[in-house]
Amino acid sequence: MTTVLVSLRQLALARHANTLPAVVGLFQEHRGADLARARHIVVSELNGRDLSGGLDAVPEEQRQLVLDLCWFYDNIGALVAHGVVPLAPVSGYLGGSVIETWKIIRPMALAERTKRRQLGFRDPERWQAYYENLYRLVLEAPPEKARTAAAKWHRPSA
Repeated sequence: MTTVLVSLRQLALARHANTLPAVVGLFQEHRGADLARARHIVVSELNGRDLSGGLDAVPEEQRQLVLDLCWFYDNIGALVAHGVVPLAPVSGYLGGSVIETWKIIRPMALAERTKRRQLGFRDPERWQAYYENLYRLVLEAPPEKARTAAAKWHRPSA
């Protein structure tokens, strides 16, 4: 019995050791200048704009940054959905940005799926599907709850 418990603990530690560099790298990229600029564009300049035209509704000079942000959250969503990266630290650290940006990006994503459907793409619904799923997961485990539920969270509430 002891051997089984020790093996399970070693397995958990090994998985944690493998996951940690990936999570740290994702957080560093999220803090980077390009994604910070992209978040600013989405929240400050695209918020309230009619994005029902899809990517074409995003000014050309901003389009690549917005796409980079969408793909970043889509990639994180894939890692979370497949259990590679745990949801709690993702939600606790950048969940607010996921929620805030998806609410603005959603009409654009739906329009892009429609375009892909009309063009006969094999799986048009997958465009930003992991991003949308990450949004829904973060709503179920909101950032504040994810942070305060952490075993080592001791910051007093205001």
